[in-house]
Amino acid sequence: MITRLQRLTTGLSIIQEVPETFFREIEDSASFGNHLFPAWAISVFANTSLKRKFEAVYNKYKAISSKSNRDKIVNAFTHSNQIENLCTNQAGTIIIELGALPASIRSELDTLFLHLYNSAINYEPFETHVSHTLKQAIDSFIQTNGLEVCPFCGLEGFLNIEGQSRLALDHWLCKDLFPMAAVNFDNLFPIGHDCNGRATKGSKNILIDSPETKNRVKAYYPYLNHGGVNSSFSFVNEPSIAGINDTDWTYSIAPNLPAEQDVFDSWNSVLNISFRYLDYFRKNIFLMWEADYKEFINDEHDIEHANTIDELKANFRLWKAAFPLKRRPGSILYRAFIDYLINDASDAYLYGLCENLKR
Repeated sequence: MITRLQRLTTGLSIIQEVPETFFREIEDSASFGNHLFPAWAISVFANTSLKRKFEAVYNKYKAISSKSNRDKIVNAFTHSNQIENLCTNQAGTIIIELGALPASIRSELDTLFLHLYNSAINYEPFETHVSHTLKQAIDSFIQTNGLEVCPFCGLEGFLNIEGQSRLALDHWLCKDLFPMAAVNFDNLFPIGHDCNGRATKGSKNILIDSPETKNRVKAYYPYLNHGGVNSSFSFVNEPSIAGINDTDWTYSIAPNLPAEQDVFDSWNSVLNISFRYLDYFRKNIFLMWEADYKEFINDEHDIEHANTIDELKANFRLWKAAFPLKRRPGSILYRAFIDYLINDASDAYLYGLCENLKR
């Protein structure tokens, strides 16, 4: 909801053709064989265990006597890979988690798709075949979208540099519940470490309101166009030597378009946005903003410390421009805070800041 994202495009996405072909052919196939796979995959993965893992699924599938139960497995693959339609709660889409499938085949399905994601997608002959690597795909995504900050929360750095672990790829429909979408690049997003953690997105089913009620919701999907959010800060009681309590300030964030409230609620809930943003004010902005502002003034040699309230507001406007949303962590919050200082802070508070910030 902070920024619109262009899709991650990579030749690696053809990995999805392997399970697509397999599940399209499996019901009518009289035996396991190469006809169940794309021609290119047979040679690329010839020296791996991938084919054996597909065979294990094939054998368990054929051992299920009920046609309706077999159909449920194929339907699970089909529906789980309609990522955008599931998120928008399009009519006709069905949520089928791994736990809803016949118990006899769950382990084999899970093992197969985890192998596709953890091993096959990084297999060097496959990378050579498509002339691309996962790290290159993430680099391209970052460059295309102009990112240095996690586009999901705006709070953490988003670097994919050599000498450190590559950025995580998040399964928007988590692979614990929907392993059959594990290598669908419509379901894979470079994401910041903290957004991907268990305290935030983790293994939540983003398509429902809670594990108890399981009501369908319209979920945030990162590639959908949206109108963005409005972020607003205000001091109820302006700071004094007594410090700042939670009752002394308010912060709100809301969708710019009222029609997107449900999508906003999904983004906010799934990524724990409001809780994280409020704590960022407490531990970062309130404690560090004056030092940040002074450093900005000292670094900009053509800007001097303000002597009047008007000069201070002019400096704040310049300082706000140093917080691009895609490039500096916390910018969405700093910009709301600076807007308050420019537009709503009292003259008495601003005069005190003038005197303090010159020291």
